[in-house]
Amino acid sequence: MAKKINAQQLNPTSLDAHVVQVLAEKRRFENVFQSVTRMILGNNDLIEKVNVNGRNTYDFKIFRTGKKHIIGMFDEINSFVSYVKDAAESGSSKEMAFVLIGEPGNGKTFFVDHLSGLYRDFIAKPENRRYSFKFKFLDKIGGYGKITTIESQTYEDPMVLAMNLFDEKEENIKYLKSMGFTEAKIKKVYQNYRPLGSC
Repeated sequence: MAKKINAQQLNPTSLDAHVVQVLAEKRRFENVFQSVTRMILGNNDLIEKVNVNGRNTYDFKIFRTGKKHIIGMFDEINSFVSYVKDAAESGSSKEMAFVLIGEPGNGKTFFVDHLSGLYRDFIAKPENRRYSFKFKFLDKIGGYGKITTIESQTYEDPMVLAMNLFDEKEENIKYLKSMGFTEAKIKKVYQNYRPLGSC
């Protein structure tokens, strides 16, 4: 049975507080593929079945928003949505790149710029915000001179730190359980596990 943590008693900027917020689904821990998929497919009202050149296809209205938006590109957009959805579900696309090929001026850069703008707006919403962490009080352990804090060099999510807090995986799992995570939630979180990298 999951342990109940009183979030009110935690320092709101601490790792424990972030882990509890993720558990309560007030913050999200997901990879970029999952975020982009949620952004595109999150509202069924923005997806329409259309007929283009005698073929049925989907029109994802999110790409048709804004003052300057994408016109046409049905095949390219549908291919991109299939790619990112497969990657979000840990399919083979997760290990691949999506490449746009075409004549100069056919909209490749515009597509990427428009998608980036949509994503920036999406993660600016409070429920979609991204978080990182920094190590504090380094002056207390010595060896760092007068440096008191160091930010995550790769701007990892604090959940990545939580999964790498101890040398042994079992200890990290024990920590998550102490925060209230069930076996099923731990399994879901570990689908996005990464080593701490340059941190």
